[in-house]
Amino acid sequence: MIDVSVPLMSHNHLYRHVRDVMGARGLIVVGIGKAGERGFQMLYRFADVCDRLEACGINVIFVYPKESVRHVFDATSIRGAHYRQKECLFLDEGGRFFRRPLPAKSLRVVQLDNGVQSIATTDLALLDETWDELLRTFFASVIGRCLH
Repeated sequence: MIDVSVPLMSHNHLYRHVRDVMGARGLIVVGIGKAGERGFQMLYRFADVCDRLEACGINVIFVYPKESVRHVFDATSIRGAHYRQKECLFLDEGGRFFRRPLPAKSLRVVQLDNGVQSIATTDLALLDETWDELLRTFFASVIGRCLH
């Protein structure tokens, strides 16, 4: 589903691998297809649940395709990422991180354990009015498994 050996460009313009941003108990990668939500929107909308996941030791990153650079490296998104005080917005410059390109206006969410093995995945269409709720449900299920 993803190629963890592919470096991603952070909002700090540094290249990072998945292992570099892994939390103590894993990582959730949210891939955003072309014409998806802007970086600052995702950071703001999901700040509360991302904080809860990070408290469980699971980091969350948002990965955008190269074509979406203006949606992820705009001034407002970079300020939002700096406010979170961690690298959380990334650009897949080579278009190789997701083995298959994501459809436009969609999300692919992958939870990885510390061994970089996929635990859970989901695909969401941003045109579906319930995508926000479905993503929150996915995050909540990860938190629930973390607490048990």
